[in-house]
Amino acid sequence: MTEPPGRGTRRRAQTRQRLLDAALAVVADAGLARTSVEAVCERAGYTRGAFYSNFATLDEVVSALFAQQADALLAEVGARLAEPDGTGPGSAGGPADLAALVARVLDVLPRERTWQLVRTEFTAQALRDPAAAAALAAHRAALQARLAVLLTAGAERAGRRLGVPAPEAAQAVVAVHDGFSTPALLAGPEDAATVRRLETDALTGVLLALSSPLDGAAGSDR
Repeated sequence: MTEPPGRGTRRRAQTRQRLLDAALAVVADAGLARTSVEAVCERAGYTRGAFYSNFATLDEVVSALFAQQADALLAEVGARLAEPDGTGPGSAGGPADLAALVARVLDVLPRERTWQLVRTEFTAQALRDPAAAAALAAHRAALQARLAVLLTAGAERAGRRLGVPAPEAAQAVVAVHDGFSTPALLAGPEDAATVRRLETDALTGVLLALSSPLDGAAGSDR
């Protein structure tokens, strides 16, 4: 009996996603070194055959998790930057607008303990393993290249122009955000607002340092 068009593709996509979700949970719970194909299959409810029909290795699964996380993050940032809010050339266009835009973007960035555990595990592996280091560097470069486009647009909405290559600005922004990720997750309710304010101030300061006002924008510092 022949499957209707598209059903096999949907089923394969669902299987792949369940394996990714299972791998995310297993690595977060057990650590990368103690994660096995068998453990991922057991968590997902599939056989090894289902695993190997979608992935060649566990490293490929981790790479897919990084790509999926980047897609989700960039989609959230892009959607928030696209919302009409009066920020941009022709509005106030000064540092206060940039800070407000940074705060709005941070509102939608995920703070997920599970993903932070997986990312930390793979980063630790990359510090020991050149192949893992190369894979992590490639993921970060891809993320930063895509983020660079959004940063350029975001700076213009705040009445500013990047003064360094956009990928470099993206690298700086990612570094600051990464630096606050663990403190934000460890902060108790009484400290969460302080961590958030510090990250907003730090990101705003970096972007101000790496940009200048557009010609004719209010709040020019030239």
